[in-house]
Amino acid sequence: MDLTHVGKHCALKECSQLDFLPFRCSHCSSSFCLEHRKPEDHSCSKYTPPRPPVVTICKDCNRSITANGDDSMSSLLEKHYKAGECKKFKVTKPFRCTYLKPSGKVCRKREFDENICKHCSKNYCIKHRHAEEHECSKLEKKKIGRTVSARKSPGPSSSCSSQARRGRGSGTNVAHSRLVKMFQSAKVN
Repeated sequence: MDLTHVGKHCALKECSQLDFLPFRCSHCSSSFCLEHRKPEDHSCSKYTPPRPPVVTICKDCNRSITANGDDSMSSLLEKHYKAGECKKFKVTKPFRCTYLKPSGKVCRKREFDENICKHCSKNYCIKHRHAEEHECSKLEKKKIGRTVSARKSPGPSSSCSSQARRGRGSGTNVAHSRLVKMFQSAKVN
């Protein structure tokens, strides 16, 4: 049985192998066997290999920068700087505490995270972040209103709430005393 009309011979002159399932090169449109199907294997004249991506490392932020086109190293770095990707140009200044000490001097501590008071909307350091610690003016107005209402309706006192009134304690004691007051007022009403 003659099968010469089925399949094609490899277009590479050195091979000329009869292949029943030949591969067609997308660049030169010739048919090749399995061994010579890739453009690199049959030295395709119309094939241009893709340029490998250019990779450079920024000296300022140690980040790798990859180029897709024909950009030079200097243009890659320039694009990197202009895009704002480099940490060198992202300077975060610490936030200054606005607490005024009794001596009249301002607290010199700075924090990288903002600690804004809910009541007066000012920024404070970790030490002065609670309204009780920086003697918030809005909190004092609320305290005055509470003391007037407390004088009108006396209720049972607790040791926790009396401790919170005596001195400036930590924020957890103050929060606990507020909870105790709420439960006492709920029982009275």
